[in-house]
Amino acid sequence: MKVYTVHIHPGDAEPMENAILIREGFNFWAFLLSGLWALYHRLWLGFFGLVAVSFLCSFAVMAFDGGPEMDFALALVTGIGFGLIANDLRRRKLAAQGWKLVDIVAGHDESEAEHRCFNRQNKPQRRAPQSAQAVVSTPTTGSPSYP
Repeated sequence: MKVYTVHIHPGDAEPMENAILIREGFNFWAFLLSGLWALYHRLWLGFFGLVAVSFLCSFAVMAFDGGPEMDFALALVTGIGFGLIANDLRRRKLAAQGWKLVDIVAGHDESEAEHRCFNRQNKPQRRAPQSAQAVVSTPTTGSPSYP
């Protein structure tokens, strides 16, 4: 099963209508097409960071007189690193734009996870029964005493 985070924009009239699901973990397309993926998702800082790392890698290959093997190894490491953090960059961008993380769901694919999320949001919330005794803090330590 794959795990997804569900983000909504609170200003929308029907926030679940425009919900965005972002998968947890490694993003293969961000690994394979790093710069294009960043531009497609409008991650400008991520794109410029990739360009800067690419220049640093090219400089390192020239400075250490590395061949195509070193160039390939550095490009591979850069791609793997970007694939690992790509979805987190999208989450940070959404949070900066005011989107709220409302749920974490799992499913075999995105449509199943979306279906589970909508079912969970539309299900009436059950409340936990109130206990007869409330948690009271002890005066000496300030820690709660449990019944």
